[in-house]
Amino acid sequence: MPAPSAPTLTLRLLAELIINLDEIPLWKRRELCSAIKNFAKVCGLTPDDIIADPGTIRTLGAKAPWLLAGYTKGSWANIMSRLRGALEIGGVKVHRQRRNFKLNVEWEMLIAPLSRRNRDEVHRFAGWCSIREISPHDVSPAAFDGYYAYLDQQMTQTNPRERGHVARRAWNRAIAVEGSSCQTIPAPDPIGKRLVRWVDFPQSFQDELRAYGERMLEEDPFDEEHRPIKPVTLDNYHNRVRAMLTTLVDNGMSPDDFPSLATVVDPATVKRAFELRLGGRPLDDRARLDLHGIATAVLSIARYLDLDKDSRAVLKQLAKKVRFKASGMCEKNRERLIPLFDPSVRGKLLNLPLKVADDLRAVKTPTVRQALRMQMAALLDLLLHVPMRIRNPSELDLATTIIPPIAGSIGAWRISIPACEVKNQWAIDAQLGEELSAILDRYVKVFRPVLMHSSALRLFGSAGSTIRISATR
Repeated sequence: MPAPSAPTLTLRLLAELIINLDEIPLWKRRELCSAIKNFAKVCGLTPDDIIADPGTIRTLGAKAPWLLAGYTKGSWANIMSRLRGALEIGGVKVHRQRRNFKLNVEWEMLIAPLSRRNRDEVHRFAGWCSIREISPHDVSPAAFDGYYAYLDQQMTQTNPRERGHVARRAWNRAIAVEGSSCQTIPAPDPIGKRLVRWVDFPQSFQDELRAYGERMLEEDPFDEEHRPIKPVTLDNYHNRVRAMLTTLVDNGMSPDDFPSLATVVDPATVKRAFELRLGGRPLDDRARLDLHGIATAVLSIARYLDLDKDSRAVLKQLAKKVRFKASGMCEKNRERLIPLFDPSVRGKLLNLPLKVADDLRAVKTPTVRQALRMQMAALLDLLLHVPMRIRNPSELDLATTIIPPIAGSIGAWRISIPACEVKNQWAIDAQLGEELSAILDRYVKVFRPVLMHSSALRLFGSAGSTIRISATR
């Protein structure tokens, strides 16, 4: 009779194990258990819900809203450090952030002459090799594959693969130089599926694709049948067509089978691609979202080519079968907003612009960092009062769409964006409140000059660029 399997180690079981270890001081045990409890709380789970595994901890930690939970960067780092210590005590192999592997003599002599940056970036890899008795001359792509696997399995910090890339790049830059007996390590294949490249297709196909893109971006007010699209939409169409072609190439076809755009939008080809991408799965919302994007791009190309009526009818039927109509927010956005159900968290968000403005109220000659903080505060407050797509505030112009009080006096600011610049074609026109107007006024007069040239008219951004969308997340 087989022995019963051991229960999966969860953070609850780990806490129970630690609290009963008399060889560890009581204060230390309480500290570790408190870190386990607080980590689970910030993640919105119980310790019994979380498997004591570095990969699981890394995934949850990357999403944990620790700032909204009231922790500072330092206090959250302490929680994560204690959690890693608890995992080690529980027998879980975990990569400690500040662990310094002892280097053997050969590695020590190799990296000693390097610059501080190169030495720091390759040191952890050198230590990893030392304890495995891998000499510098034996370092190969296989050795780095092992290092990548080690980081992925045992690291709780975010983005372990990039940390491996840092060591590989430092190795190539400082050690595997010309004349060295050490070999250069190529970048490993990316994780996930790679799409076929346009350059792999016949030149005739590439020329037609380029002409299609140029035409779709053209504004032609006298052509009633032409519907121009935005560059971002064109990029999305290209990516969806590439995804479809990748599926076909992976299943026996060759890029040379597509000498023209007409061969791509052939109804039989599109139907086969849909069947292959579905792969026997039910046509649920997830599958519909994927196929709907491809169908939209295919129909756009078919209209551009003025495909025959029968073929377009078949394509429209296919598109109708996979049509996806979004309702409400996507799952990712819903997850982002879950913490705001907590009134205390919601209050912190609503008061954040005023808090930042208050923190910087005495600043007269701001640093770039302070100017960026004030910029984010002004942007957040504006979006809280006048919700809009991020593209619109990123393009606000002090000469046209965001209007300060007359003659620089203190008073209410006004925002006016014409309908043609708004996605839903509804103009945005609003007079801003007193507190928001005061924040904008101080931002423009004191902080904005640090980020932008005095002649620039954009409200937000830095010298020579508009505001980055990711900065608001």
